[in-house]
Amino acid sequence: MYLKVITPEEVVFDSEVSSVSVDSEIGQLGILPHHIDFVTKIIPGELKIHTGGKIIRMATGEGILQMQENVITILADLAEEASLIDEKAAEEARKRAEEALEEKLSAEEYAETLAILEKSLAKLRVKRRHRSI
Repeated sequence: MYLKVITPEEVVFDSEVSSVSVDSEIGQLGILPHHIDFVTKIIPGELKIHTGGKIIRMATGEGILQMQENVITILADLAEEASLIDEKAAEEARKRAEEALEEKLSAEEYAETLAILEKSLAKLRVKRRHRSI
């Protein structure tokens, strides 16, 4: 099975994998080789990739996952490996977003700020869960 993880900035991961688990709007999905083709929305959370006898963990934002012909493609607004997450910066972003949500915001500003908060929380959960990484 093959996995591609793409953000607006870069291709984050592009390689063979043995399994993948990801948070989606219907719960956590585990995907093994030769899974039936499908498309789903992913939510801010954790992406766990099993490849070459090791596990790679990433914080993800919102996006789309497509499984087609044994290839998984994830298009997300965030995909950051746990070992690369700057916990202090994520905590500061969380605090700024929470403070901003207390202000009077337009619907668009509120949605943008909420998305920033959700991505910061996803980063913090992944980093804190796997601190030794």
